[in-house]
Amino acid sequence: MKLTRINTLFLVFFLAKNLFAQDTIVFSFDQFYKLVAINHPIAKQASLLPDLALSQIKMARGNFDPVLQFNYDKKSTKGVNSYQYLEPEIKLPTLIGLDFKAGVEQSSGASVNPEIGKFDPSTGKTLDVNYSLIYGGFSLPILRGLLTDQRRIELKQARLLLDLNKAEQTKLVNKLFVSAAKDYWKWQSAYQKYNYLKEGYSLAQFRLDFIKSRIKEGEEKPIDSVEAYTELNRREVQLAESYLEYINAKLELTAYLWDEFNNPVVLTDNTIPSSKGSNFVVMNNDTLARLITYAIASHPELQKIAVKINQLQLDRKLAIENLKPQLNIAYYPFQTYTNGNEDEVNGLFSKNYKLGLNFKSSLFLRKERGKLDLTTLKVKETEFSYQQGKRDIANQVSVSFNELENFKKMRLIQQNLVQNAELMRAAELLRFESGESSLFLVNQRERTLLDAQSKLAEIIAKYAFAKSNLYFSAGILNTTID
Repeated sequence: MKLTRINTLFLVFFLAKNLFAQDTIVFSFDQFYKLVAINHPIAKQASLLPDLALSQIKMARGNFDPVLQFNYDKKSTKGVNSYQYLEPEIKLPTLIGLDFKAGVEQSSGASVNPEIGKFDPSTGKTLDVNYSLIYGGFSLPILRGLLTDQRRIELKQARLLLDLNKAEQTKLVNKLFVSAAKDYWKWQSAYQKYNYLKEGYSLAQFRLDFIKSRIKEGEEKPIDSVEAYTELNRREVQLAESYLEYINAKLELTAYLWDEFNNPVVLTDNTIPSSKGSNFVVMNNDTLARLITYAIASHPELQKIAVKINQLQLDRKLAIENLKPQLNIAYYPFQTYTNGNEDEVNGLFSKNYKLGLNFKSSLFLRKERGKLDLTTLKVKETEFSYQQGKRDIANQVSVSFNELENFKKMRLIQQNLVQNAELMRAAELLRFESGESSLFLVNQRERTLLDAQSKLAEIIAKYAFAKSNLYFSAGILNTTID
């Protein structure tokens, strides 16, 4: 009768073991994932990278903006207007290296430049004139700078920077999510272990109280109370350690939680983790092959290296262009007016024009050849990094896949261990009821069960993180992980 009462109360206790979870707030991994993606400062910081690249593109396009300039210069000597120069000008760069320029040179005074003034041979002075010159034309590089130049290379590299910063954004967020997922499942594991040990402590407390009451009735030996009290103390220490691990894991998790106003968010005491996301997923070699293919094509690390190769290729293209000598041509037809009278109407392009040729070349081209050699070597160096990176990424995905599959097997094995430990504990209780066992052996069986349950909680958390890490290692973000 006595032992039947113990077993009945034991079963009632386990039927009511989840009552403490009432009025709790379940915080799922998907909810956590979305909050981190939206509000975490690192995620927000990473979201600025594409905008920074767009700013760089805008700056590079500025090299092709029309330029308006205005020069004014005047000199007066003893009340006499020596000269006055008024020179507005507009310059229009183009993406093909051809630059257009137009402007007006208006000069007046007794000492204007003899090149544009009216010269009096009898006095050897320039007459006081009011002179205007309207001009327009273009300048064009014939050799170096015809196919490309520094301005065009900078614009192309700025456009590549947009792809580079998007890859860097994915990398930063990926790294953040890997760390966040690890800490979430660490919290979930600590929570489950704490619950198991809390149940174990409650059982030990119940047994101690029951044994004390039976000793008073003379139905139990006093030594049984020592065994029950010793086991209670042992589990109390384990529970305290487990609680510390749980609250610290919860505290570490709050470091990832922010609201939309950049204020830290603290989880309430009744907030608990969810096991959603720790369920099994079907994985096979085809899945692994698809993940590796995706990772090689889209992994942010490889995308960054690919962009750097393209940027270095542009540097090399410019270095090849700079091997050519500089030969620039400029042609500006103009029309002049003096003292309000048009000097020349006909022959605008045949008589009134300015033509210029500029040639420059290094004799040994050592600087240019050195630059070409340097950029060529950098391209090769980065291409080797890309090849090694592809292999490293593929291996990383395979390692994550193997870890996931291994934890899946370990989880199944550990679940069997827990079931067997429960059976052994139940069998020991039956033996205890029939007087063939002792409280010590019942406690031993229960310790084995608690250890197995705690180990299972760790493996389930590691499996869930391994599932997250598999996607992250392939460079996949925003994946709902059920």
